[in-house]
Amino acid sequence: MNLIEVLTSSLLLAGSSAAALGVWGQAASEVAASTRLEQQVDQLEQLRLASHRWLIAEAGAHTLTNGSCRFDASSLSEAMDQALPVPEGIRRQWTPDPDGVGVWQELEAHPPQGPAGPQRRQLITPAAYGLCQP
Repeated sequence: MNLIEVLTSSLLLAGSSAAALGVWGQAASEVAASTRLEQQVDQLEQLRLASHRWLIAEAGAHTLTNGSCRFDASSLSEAMDQALPVPEGIRRQWTPDPDGVGVWQELEAHPPQGPAGPQRRQLITPAAYGLCQP
């Protein structure tokens, strides 16, 4: 092998190695982003299930309805925030259903950096939890 062949093969090896390292670095960052997304989804689902369990076990002890089998959104929000505080990085919002059936619990992962994360939405009705008086 002469000097030109050695230099050419060295340049090809260095270039392909740099490209491979770039691909591996990008793959590692994608895996980390995917892991963060999975953790956010798990947090949202755990909070949604905890809300459901709280409504089953404790909602009857609070005045959450306005007397007509409809949730009072502010009372529900206040009681839920006291019983199940929202962890940092998650936003919870209560929106009355347009048809008046119940209240939508909207959960969204809101990381300090980057775009908004996944969302969960659940319709909560007083009748489903036995809060309607006949």
